[in-house]
Amino acid sequence: MIMEEINKKMIRKRILAARDALSKENIGEMSGRICERVVLLQAIRDCAVLMAFLSFGSEVETDAIIEWAWQQDKRVCVPRCRPGERRIDPHRIKSYDDLEPGSFGIREPKPEMATLQPIADIDAALVPAVAFDRRGYRVGYGGGYYDRFLPELPTQTIRVGLAFSCQLVEAIPAGAHDVPVDMIVTEKEVITTGSPR
Repeated sequence: MIMEEINKKMIRKRILAARDALSKENIGEMSGRICERVVLLQAIRDCAVLMAFLSFGSEVETDAIIEWAWQQDKRVCVPRCRPGERRIDPHRIKSYDDLEPGSFGIREPKPEMATLQPIADIDAALVPAVAFDRRGYRVGYGGGYYDRFLPELPTQTIRVGLAFSCQLVEAIPAGAHDVPVDMIVTEKEVITTGSPR
């Protein structure tokens, strides 16, 4: 377990440095290509309730996907953090006016606008990470928020990881508690992981 954590820390440090070195123009251009691939996925086109993350820093920009989902009359929910418990709750948003800077400076639903979205209703979830391997396992930022959240999603919910190709690594140490994503979308390809859950 200790070696697993050391390896994840090394991956996190290396990949964050590579991602943070990307220019704003590069991030915008590659995010656009990722968005184009995401909205063509049948699981995303068919979903009624989409959970998205609100990007920050050098992450894949998700605003275009969220806007597309609204245009398609899909219900969109995004995370609201409970830092004391290191948990996230999905809350429905209807516009960017429903958001404010929250935990860690990431946009979150305003408390007065927040409508809790039942987890059981989420058809597809876009999942952030620092790094993914092709089996669908991920290294997050170290807080464990998504490690706690992903197992709570229904089995039928499609989990889609979004990442730039520089965030793909050979192998991530995975424990019995780790939940892989079903697909990873980069600016170059769509990877179907085939990982059992």
